[in-house]
Amino acid sequence: MNQTKFSSWIFDSFKVSPEGLGLYRIFCGLFLLFFLLPSAGIYPFISSLPHTFFQPPPGPMALFDGFPSHSVLLLLHTMLILSICSMTLGWNTKKSSILTGVLLLAIKGFVYSVGKINHDFLIIIVPVLMAFSGWGEVYSVDAFLKRNMQKVEGWVLTLLALFIGFMFFTAGFSKLIGGWLNVESQAALGHVFKQYYVVERQDFLAGFVVNINSPFFWECVDYLTVIFEVGFLLAIFHPRSTRIFLCFALLFHFSLMMVLNISFLPNFLAYAAFLNWTWVDHFIKQKAANTEVKSVKHKWLAPVVIALALVGGWAIIHLIGNDAVLQADWGLAGFIVISGSLPIAIYHLFDQLKRWILERLK
Repeated sequence: MNQTKFSSWIFDSFKVSPEGLGLYRIFCGLFLLFFLLPSAGIYPFISSLPHTFFQPPPGPMALFDGFPSHSVLLLLHTMLILSICSMTLGWNTKKSSILTGVLLLAIKGFVYSVGKINHDFLIIIVPVLMAFSGWGEVYSVDAFLKRNMQKVEGWVLTLLALFIGFMFFTAGFSKLIGGWLNVESQAALGHVFKQYYVVERQDFLAGFVVNINSPFFWECVDYLTVIFEVGFLLAIFHPRSTRIFLCFALLFHFSLMMVLNISFLPNFLAYAAFLNWTWVDHFIKQKAANTEVKSVKHKWLAPVVIALALVGGWAIIHLIGNDAVLQADWGLAGFIVISGSLPIAIYHLFDQLKRWILERLK
């Protein structure tokens, strides 16, 4: 890849608009606030642990020598909520976005210093990266006050795709060298047994799948999993293949939820960045105005609709009960988000297949 192609890949792969980025900022902030905010209920336990239990993951948390007090953790939690609100409203957007990522890193770092580390680092990466995208140029307090304005940048999405690609590649490469392609054993089946019998996650299709006694089937699952996860890193070099692999990622997560009762809800915050938010903005305005897309009357309609949708979803989930569907990592919220994303992924895959066929017939 020469310098011209490399520069084109970095800066021209993803076309963004101020309106699309503004909508995504509001979605991102409310999604963090309602569905991905760390639980304050764990802080008393963390603060009560002796410093000898402090085993921080590699990185900046190694600068600390123990757990902070309960009051310090609550202070960090309060600051996080305020920074997310500031980012969502678009007040000092760049600074508040970076601060959101830093506070998430600190809180998650202390929680993970106990030993167990969840795969949710993307919720830290997203606000920090998007701080440099100019996503506060519209639908924000900064825009209203005409201050702290930034140039809209598309290279941020390319870098985010690179992070997602490496995330999947590291998972796939560890499987590759760990024996997943060994035809004498079926690694995926081992995970199914563990989740079903040991963890006792037995909702949805788990009871049916655990009884599939076909080494060929399970070996195909092993190979497809490794190929998908390793291949994602190659897919990021073209925007179309990136979005196609993201659709396969949605199908992958849906399958994990139905079989293993695991929902990787934090990943969807990053996947949503590649949704065509500009189209969403235009569609909502067109439905309201019918004639003129950029009608001043309906200027703020799109962010209001996005905000009401997320607030309504949060209210419904808490009204029904977060564990009404399954006892999984993210309960009803994960179920709704993953199930709701599935039709979008299937539609995009069929649309791309249709486009590919039409291109070949010309």
